[in-house]
Amino acid sequence: MLKDKLIQLKKVLGVPDKAGPDQDTIITDEPVIKDEDGNEHVVNSIEQITATGDEEDEMNNVHGQAGDASYIKYSAEVVGFDNRELQWNAYRMISSYADSDSIIDFGCGRGDFSAYWKSEHADRDLDYIGIDLNEPLINAGRELYPEETILVSDWFSLDTDLARDWAINVGSSNLRYDADITMKDLDYTKKTINAMYNHCNRGVVVALASKYTSIEDDLINYDPGNILNWAKEEFGNVAIDHSMGDDVFVLIIYKV
Repeated sequence: MLKDKLIQLKKVLGVPDKAGPDQDTIITDEPVIKDEDGNEHVVNSIEQITATGDEEDEMNNVHGQAGDASYIKYSAEVVGFDNRELQWNAYRMISSYADSDSIIDFGCGRGDFSAYWKSEHADRDLDYIGIDLNEPLINAGRELYPEETILVSDWFSLDTDLARDWAINVGSSNLRYDADITMKDLDYTKKTINAMYNHCNRGVVVALASKYTSIEDDLINYDPGNILNWAKEEFGNVAIDHSMGDDVFVLIIYKV
């Protein structure tokens, strides 16, 4: 199922599949940074390696046995992407709407959006705040990006002075990470979007999994029409972009 999902995501995000019939394209998912042993990991470029199925299994085993700390710090999968290229494409899609160097990132994981930004906008400083409930990921992000503000916090109780131009959410609403079993998924997502709206100056961009997907993705899938109608009533100036494919759509809320 994972391979089918990767192929489908590649189609949605326009990533060419160059692998042959008996090969898979393995894309490294390590950021460019030196660890405590002086080893370099790639972050701002994407290296493609063609491997056989057996070699892919071997590489996956190496990743799994490399140690939890290394996996949490450098893996794209641990923050919800099959590889770094798909992760960067998702950030690229989000930043095409939130075209600003002032960002608050809800469900930021390690805060990798900041690394993406610097790789594509080296001439523009980023005023970035990342928010997440996953403390191990936040701790990894603080090691990787010590210059960034990355917080372990419940975003329903954030100070309003943390507001930035755009509030973004790159798929974190497709899974529940909180422990509140009394609140329905849709209600939780609406409450999250309201919190994002209260912490932005220009607008909100949220990537959501669509109910129109043709793959079994084990995610919370949303009805884009229902989301649009609710957001229109709640905020007024909104748009839905479902042009990337059947699996994902983007909600854009304009505040000014």
